[in-house]
Amino acid sequence: MNAVGSAEKAEAPAAEHLVEREAELDTLTDLIHELEHGRGGGSALVVGPPGSGRTALLGRAAAVAARRQVQVYTARGSATEAELPYGVLSQLLAGAPDLVDVPWLPAVLENDADVPMLHELLRRRVLESARRCPVLLVVDDLLLADEESATWLAGLQRRRGQAPVLILAAHAGMPDADDDPGSLCPAGLRGENRRLLRLRPLSPAAVARMVHAIPGPRVPAGELHAMTQGNPALLTEVLARSAARPGSGAGIGVITTDVRRQRVLGLLARLPADLAALVRMIAAVGTLDEASLRSLAGPIGMPIGRALRVLSDLGLIGAGPAEPMDPDVVTWVLAVTGPHERARIRRDAADLGHRRAAPEEEVAELLVGSEPVGQAWALETLDAAARRRREAGDHAGAARFYRRALAEPATDGTLARLRLDLEMVEASSCPFTADLRLARAIPVAVDGDSVRTRLSVVDLMLLRGTREQALRELAGLSVAPLGEDERADLIALHWLAEGTGRGASTLGVPAVADVDPASMSPAQAAAAAWLTMMAGRDSRAARRLARRAGETWHTRTPLYAPWLALAATFGHTDDVLEALSVYDALVAAGTVAGARVPVLLALTGRAWIDLQRGRVRAAQEALADASAAVPPDGRPPTAAGALSMIAIAAALTRGDLDAAQRAAGAVTGGGSGGGATTPFVLFMRGMLELDLKRHRRALGMFQECGRRMQALGWANPAVVPWRSHVAIAAQALGDEHTAAAMISEEWRLAQAWGTRTAIGRTHLGAGVAVRSEDAVFRLTQAVNALQQSPSRVLYVEALLLLAAAQLNRGQTTGVARQLREAERLATAYRLDWATTRIADLRSRLSDRPRPRSTYRTASRRWRSLAPGATDLVRRVLAGAANAQLASELGISKRAVELRLTTIYRQLEVTGRTELRELYAALDKEL
Repeated sequence: MNAVGSAEKAEAPAAEHLVEREAELDTLTDLIHELEHGRGGGSALVVGPPGSGRTALLGRAAAVAARRQVQVYTARGSATEAELPYGVLSQLLAGAPDLVDVPWLPAVLENDADVPMLHELLRRRVLESARRCPVLLVVDDLLLADEESATWLAGLQRRRGQAPVLILAAHAGMPDADDDPGSLCPAGLRGENRRLLRLRPLSPAAVARMVHAIPGPRVPAGELHAMTQGNPALLTEVLARSAARPGSGAGIGVITTDVRRQRVLGLLARLPADLAALVRMIAAVGTLDEASLRSLAGPIGMPIGRALRVLSDLGLIGAGPAEPMDPDVVTWVLAVTGPHERARIRRDAADLGHRRAAPEEEVAELLVGSEPVGQAWALETLDAAARRRREAGDHAGAARFYRRALAEPATDGTLARLRLDLEMVEASSCPFTADLRLARAIPVAVDGDSVRTRLSVVDLMLLRGTREQALRELAGLSVAPLGEDERADLIALHWLAEGTGRGASTLGVPAVADVDPASMSPAQAAAAAWLTMMAGRDSRAARRLARRAGETWHTRTPLYAPWLALAATFGHTDDVLEALSVYDALVAAGTVAGARVPVLLALTGRAWIDLQRGRVRAAQEALADASAAVPPDGRPPTAAGALSMIAIAAALTRGDLDAAQRAAGAVTGGGSGGGATTPFVLFMRGMLELDLKRHRRALGMFQECGRRMQALGWANPAVVPWRSHVAIAAQALGDEHTAAAMISEEWRLAQAWGTRTAIGRTHLGAGVAVRSEDAVFRLTQAVNALQQSPSRVLYVEALLLLAAAQLNRGQTTGVARQLREAERLATAYRLDWATTRIADLRSRLSDRPRPRSTYRTASRRWRSLAPGATDLVRRVLAGAANAQLASELGISKRAVELRLTTIYRQLEVTGRTELRELYAALDKEL
């Protein structure tokens, strides 16, 4: 029997009282009591994380058994002897009296040894000894036991029969694992008599008792419990250090971290070289995937799965893939490894992973923290991984790979493309930084590989508003050898950059008018359609060009500016559904590519269309997505202006003047990064001033907007109807001459453009700006035009203005119908501002005496009815109820109500009362 006295003495000082382990010790004592009397046996497994008191509990149990005259044999697994055959078994049986005469260890190690026979001999001797005196086998750190010893213990468990043999083992295991025999018994210690004892962290109350048991200044028990997570060994060490240095000023957190760090580094120093290298590898590469580590790790003296279990039992790595290693442990391991060694490990691991065909994404992650490899595969791997991250929407991850790829040697064209890709996916701290990165993406030498990169750079310059710089780059690129597609894209970008379509003969760029539309590329057709639209020349020609571009557009469009121009053209030709489809496709493609500015501009374009259609909630969602696409400090003027315009417009559409003022204040306060100067924002600020009745300030805004529009050559009133709003502000200030001139000019341009929205909006502005006797005619024309326009908000506005104008002139005919239509749309689109105005107009209408119907009016309306409707009206005038009519006609009551509603609208009455008043003059004829 092994002497346990020395072990018991060693444990005694630290284990006078095992805090909150009384229940587990009582259970083991009961098992030993049964064993002492020749009953029981089997196995017991103590599971707990490192430092939870497993070893102390086993020592106390062994001491209890020794005092009760039970044969106690102890052994402990270790990382250094995990692959030593029979290491644990030799410890267990070293002092067994029944095996002194059996030289079993040399025998089993011989090449021609009959191992099963020797195993059986050892088991039989142990069982015979147990029948004379019960046997307790204590194995600490079972997971670190060698395979041969574990096999022998499993065989003993199966063959023991009724012999009083108890195997008491312990290992770390998973603290929150289910009670699964397979996972908790790696050595095969299964059976009906197996007991599982799980050691939990100490409770806050137990920690408080330990703190109060130490004399001197007391540390905060709650903080100590939180920092140590109730680990007994860590608690004991922290309390000892705190008591030894009461005046050092070091907090509990500092002491706890220092203790943990020393424990980790001490374990790392005692590990075999191969396992220590594996720990450093895991800290550097951040994975516990066995397949990956098998490819990446160097030679190890044991299977990779077993090595990971050993390291997990020691507490150096995590228990699952979610957290391969505690972040603090990673920091400590990498700190002692050194930066150059870390970079070398990651480089070697990446190289080995590449040669062994490890997953490309994992190899790229290794390359991020490694030294430059200098081989083509490294650049290709990083580039491919970055593209996949972009497609998945992980722009930050893509930026990491692109930055690392730029450290690898490459051609000027490749480096330029990588810089361009990095600029698109990486959020900028300010517009200047983004413009500088974009300029650096332009390759010095122009070759076939770099042409497409330079075109993409120019494309982004246009979207950022740097038109002059874009024209300079196009001039330099025009002398390069270009393919047919590249030349076509260069021409399209030049048309968009100079904004007039005149071209540049010295650069080989023809004028738009000189190019046959049938021969235009998709990008050229989109640019030509946009130029036609902005000039307001011919909506049908612009629509034909836009549809040609949309029908023949490449499945993978390399440029964004023509795409946005195409969507804008569709929007201003009243083809809003086609515009939305283009915007959606651009958002999808730009999101995959990580192109933040194009996505932002597309989302604001969609939001503008949603506002015009009355879909305020959808517009606000698109505005929120657009705001999140680019950080505020990194927005170029174009993006900032678009966001500001939509924010003000959305607030005005909701009727929220306070929100509109806040949005306008953010623009003028400099938060827009220069967006306050765009004509679109100036127009929306003028609209706000108009709603606030500050007409002189509104007039100044509209006039400045017009000057900027004319300087750009943008004459189309469908884009920004600034002239009619100058007229409205001027009329309010008493300048009728300016108002009439502006209305006349805008009407001429709107007729030339010819869309329903442009014509209706011009009539709407004229109805507000002209004298009251002409307002009803103008507003009636506005209602007629906007009724067939996609702009539902303008249509509601026209209906309300027409109703108000008619009431102002004492005309009530049709007002009720107009208010019903406005109410229907306001309810559908949740236009609260319109609901309030409708209620006011209804109140005005009800206060006016109804005009008495004449015989002529009643006769005309009677003749307008269909024969079936006249019969129904006769029955209503005769006093028939809806239920009676339904019975007579053989239809439902609801069907009768719908028919009568249609008749009432046709006759412009609200119900039976007005119907009787209308036909009172025809009563005898009916």
